[in-house]
Amino acid sequence: MQLKTKHHRDNQSAFTLVELLVVIAIIGVLVALLLPAIQAAREAARKNSCKNNLRQVGLAMHNYESALRHLPPGYEYLPGPEGNDRGYSWGAWLLPFMELRNMYDQFDFDKPIFDNVNAMVREQHIETLLCPTDDLSPTNFVEMQEGERYAMACYVANFGAPDLDDDQEQKLGDSNPFGPFDGPWAPFYRNSETRLAEITDGTSQTLMLGERQNGPFRTAGVHGVHIEYETTWAGAVREITDPSDDHGHMVLFQTGHTPNHAESDDRDVSASHAGVSQFLLCDGSVHTVGEDIDFDVYQALGTMNGAETMATVN
Repeated sequence: MQLKTKHHRDNQSAFTLVELLVVIAIIGVLVALLLPAIQAAREAARKNSCKNNLRQVGLAMHNYESALRHLPPGYEYLPGPEGNDRGYSWGAWLLPFMELRNMYDQFDFDKPIFDNVNAMVREQHIETLLCPTDDLSPTNFVEMQEGERYAMACYVANFGAPDLDDDQEQKLGDSNPFGPFDGPWAPFYRNSETRLAEITDGTSQTLMLGERQNGPFRTAGVHGVHIEYETTWAGAVREITDPSDDHGHMVLFQTGHTPNHAESDDRDVSASHAGVSQFLLCDGSVHTVGEDIDFDVYQALGTMNGAETMATVN
């Protein structure tokens, strides 16, 4: 008897080239749709981390004020043969209140901030003073000359509406557009020792710190020879070729332009976040302010005793 074998043919399926291209196209579309959402989620996390940084600094500010009965100076100023013989900023004085006493002890406060003895500590980056969205500042420096550099930072203290280059002492008297008083109109300036009780506009109505990125201005060439934001934490440092220029803008901001303005310069607030900047108010709260804020409202937030009437910032 002859046995017959039965052959089974396996029907194997495979992608055609067209089907493969369709799958790749679908994957590409999905990635294109998901990527912005992922980036937005990451930026939201970075903004939240930035907000937490500001809250920590606000707590340190209030602890400093409780201990010494005034806020730290915007920066210290003492005329000397090489310009400002001090320069130490609010950031340097806050170190013990930010659990950074070891860094604070590395400073030789008997010498100017620019003295070589202070090089090691002023070149250290401080995570709490860096916005996570700013990818330049955490590893870079503001250089005054070869061999003299300062770790970048992302937060600056409120100097208010006057021009940082013209009105360092803020003794404006009748020239103050917000009212005829003689005295400082913002919490931080040269040798300031502002008490929270002096903020008569209300601590919830007065800016304390704002954000500023480093790197080129938003609009190249708009301010002539000045082309970059210069933000540090350790101090305001004299200009090598012009000792009368103590570079207060390195640690302070003025309300000369609304946040992130296209024509902002190294004295303004210019945050790394798209469309907004985050601010620490003098009551210790942190708020997001859009770049479309009314200019008069923004300037009013910059004063501490201008007696303006306005709603609390959102």
